[in-house]
Amino acid sequence: MTDQSNRLFGLALVLTCTLVAACTSNESGTGSRVIQELDVQLHEVLLLGGDESASHEYLFGDPRYIVTDAQGRIYVADQEFMNIRVYDDSGRYIRTLGERGRGPMEFQSFDGLAINQEQELIALDRTNRRITRFSTEGQLLSTHPRQRWARADIRPFRDGYLFLSHQTSEPGDIDFLFRVYGSGFEQPTVAFGSTDQIADPYNIIETTELDAEPSSFIFTEGGLLYAPSLYEGKLYLYTEAGGQWTLTSTIDGLVEKRAYTEVDKPAIYENADLVIFYARTMKGARVHNTSLGLFRLQDDRIVHFTKVEFGRQRYFGVEVFDADGQLVGYGAIEKIPLTAQGIAKLFLDIVWKDELDRFYVIDRMDQPVIRVVELEIRPTDMTLD
Repeated sequence: MTDQSNRLFGLALVLTCTLVAACTSNESGTGSRVIQELDVQLHEVLLLGGDESASHEYLFGDPRYIVTDAQGRIYVADQEFMNIRVYDDSGRYIRTLGERGRGPMEFQSFDGLAINQEQELIALDRTNRRITRFSTEGQLLSTHPRQRWARADIRPFRDGYLFLSHQTSEPGDIDFLFRVYGSGFEQPTVAFGSTDQIADPYNIIETTELDAEPSSFIFTEGGLLYAPSLYEGKLYLYTEAGGQWTLTSTIDGLVEKRAYTEVDKPAIYENADLVIFYARTMKGARVHNTSLGLFRLQDDRIVHFTKVEFGRQRYFGVEVFDADGQLVGYGAIEKIPLTAQGIAKLFLDIVWKDELDRFYVIDRMDQPVIRVVELEIRPTDMTLD
């Protein structure tokens, strides 16, 4: 890893992924697979938010979502400032959309952001209980009431939208992960992905971590591929037949270890990576393996960013799958220092990929920043046994 790439961690990144040589898989090695060890290098292209002396338009408070449009403009939804700031592809500030409030083009929370085929922005505001559709210049186009309180990963889908969003209020509750809506966001036309297929409905840690992250699923030639936040080496493939979607198979990743260990008397970042408050009780866990983002590249390969534990160390790295879903390589990007209690502090949220295979990542460790870097992945002569 270069000195430049070492300086990138503890920061938010935007990654351009270039697979410079094909990985191959043979029937031997790890189980029945050969998994190639990859050499990963990072090359910085652009930084947003790194200069604390810059004007306020270039400083972020609590960025939650990022999307880009067909011209490469960057839209950052900031929960602290309650607006969406727009930058061109070189990082120059253009305008601010919206403000805090309850009126037209005003927001109280950002709980989902998307851009549709018509280059219109869609923002979910569960505090105001509505979905707002508006132009990239900030013109209000429509609002739609929203009864479900859960946040959502929203994607344009055919003539409407697909939401990854669930809500389970009590232990034992079962809900659907995915819902298909028309352009008017009325009642869903299809709901699928029962939560009890992925998580124990009586385990609040597992059901909470099914919450929608901005990069938890992708569409592939075979269907829809989903990665839960608590990662146990399984990606879940849903396929459609006759208008109905079902979980048909799982795809094996690198890890085979339980994603977390529950701890007593949890204290965040002391003995636990994850703390959940529920019904006057507190649950906590030391998380071993986490999915950080699942993406399909222009060449149909699948890239899965992870934080995984090998031995007594954790690593931020990348699993690479071929178009058929076969794991063909893994590259560690950064070794994450552990505290004495075994906690790994890495605050990278990889939230978006544009059409040029650039990945947009938010880091909340210090003053939030967004970087543009190229991620160069090269095969090595080594395999992971």
